[in-house]
Amino acid sequence: MKKIHGVLLAGSMVLAGTQVSAAAFTIQGLQAIGQANFQNISDDLSAAIWMNPSNSAEPHSAGIIPVGFQVGVEATSLQVNSTAWQKLGNAGQSGMIIPKLRISAGIPFGLDFSYMYTAIPQSNIKITGYEGRIAFGSMIPLPMVEFNVRAYQSKLTGVPELSVKDTGYAAMLGADLPIFKPYIEVGQVQSTSTPQGIAATGGFLKEYKKTSTTMAIGAKVSIFPFLNLTGEYATVGSKKLYTLKLAAEF
Repeated sequence: MKKIHGVLLAGSMVLAGTQVSAAAFTIQGLQAIGQANFQNISDDLSAAIWMNPSNSAEPHSAGIIPVGFQVGVEATSLQVNSTAWQKLGNAGQSGMIIPKLRISAGIPFGLDFSYMYTAIPQSNIKITGYEGRIAFGSMIPLPMVEFNVRAYQSKLTGVPELSVKDTGYAAMLGADLPIFKPYIEVGQVQSTSTPQGIAATGGFLKEYKKTSTTMAIGAKVSIFPFLNLTGEYATVGSKKLYTLKLAAEF
């Protein structure tokens, strides 16, 4: 029930268009929080900027024509380390809502390319991400079974005091059913969190790197022609994310 509640919470942001105040997640004054809290916040940000799949396993170019496109909006909910964020003066916040714009294009031979952009309202947190993936479903001698691998990179922008970058890869297995398309993905991501400005030059904080296992399980459902809804539960290390995406696909 907790997983379902998390997905529904994220979905309400997308479908109702509600804006949640994110002022409690403004990042400034990092030099005062200490290395341990810096690493906890970096773990949160690594999960927040992670380019989750939020898509089923078949390529976008699998339709009647050899190219395909998808444009969607989504929201992800993430539980954060409230104690560490309180050290930045951000009290009383244990959950972060991350709205995203996703654009994907598919070309022949099962190749897809995606772009992600986020600007959290009333915060200096902005995120960009890029992804390339290739599908191998045509090579699997089983009907309606899809398999793909992807590589991606995403980064935090808008915060002069901090640079956070994720670089990762993953493999996905899914079923290409007529309306309901479930999938599961497993991969790894390396996150690098680098303090900048006085936090670095003053010797207050050191660069922090971490490699985490990622997992995502979800399903895409066709609700109208050219319109679909994707629900997803994912983990980045110990961090849990719940996502709902509404997208037009053609």
